[in-house]
Amino acid sequence: MIKVAVLGARGRMGSEVVKAVTEASDCQLVAALDEGDSLDSLVSSGAEVVVDFTTPDAVMANLEFLIK
Repeated sequence: MIKVAVLGARGRMGSEVVKAVTEASDCQLVAALDEGDSLDSLVSSGAEVVVDFTTPDAVMANLEFLIK
């Protein structure tokens, strides 16, 4: 089972990714975050994969957090 987190989860595309992950038999949605949510919850979620459907303004900070 692949543990997946989605950033931008309440947006148009992000909500579709959340739906697809939830319906996939080999994936488990462990975090669905959006603007205002703390990225710190990604650490405790055990996410193995993060799908980022945020805005161009947010993606670099998200990437820096994930690299650390």
